[in-house]
Amino acid sequence: MTTPKQTVVTAVGRLFGQKDASAIDDYFGPVYVQHSALGVDGLEGVRDLLAQLPPGFRYELVRAVSDGDLVVTHGLYFGYGPGPVVGFDVWRVQDGRIVEHWDALAPSTSPDERAAVDGPTEPSQGPADHNREVVLGLLSAGTRSAAVDHAPALAAAGPYVVGTVRQVIAEGDFVFTRSEGTAGDAAAILNDLWRVEGDRAVERWSLVAAVPAQLPHGNGVF
Repeated sequence: MTTPKQTVVTAVGRLFGQKDASAIDDYFGPVYVQHSALGVDGLEGVRDLLAQLPPGFRYELVRAVSDGDLVVTHGLYFGYGPGPVVGFDVWRVQDGRIVEHWDALAPSTSPDERAAVDGPTEPSQGPADHNREVVLGLLSAGTRSAAVDHAPALAAAGPYVVGTVRQVIAEGDFVFTRSEGTAGDAAAILNDLWRVEGDRAVERWSLVAAVPAQLPHGNGVF
């Protein structure tokens, strides 16, 4: 049986690697709920996005973390400017089909285009439930840091305040959290991928995105 992670990784590879529109019919559900600011709701938005990819576009998938029906992918989008755009995409899979999507994107400002995604790429076989609780404990204490923080420039102006944690995706030593919050005085989407060892967060990849003033659908960003 195909796992949600296998479904997402294959679909993303077909869509953004091969630019194969037939992947939409093969891997997406007839009802598709979009939360991204980049597309309208439904499958038509996915088709429009694929048709509008810029010349020279390519996508590099770096990590995929799965927990139940949710999968988060962490990667680099090339072709939108002089450097890559770093992205977290969250996908919900139901009955083998992708039915919902959230994202957060930010251009990398580092001269090393891979600085934002460096580090281990595969989750361990570690205790996911324990690691989830470690991370939630950090967030409840107002902590968004780890021993190693990757690409802190991928952030809107702080300080940051974590509100409601909307999604938690834990697999092995990786835990991804997507939270409502604020960056300075502005509403923000706080995205953090943590790597946990024992009772400590030893590594973190983060991206803070402003909540858009307008969306091309009525689903909200969360």
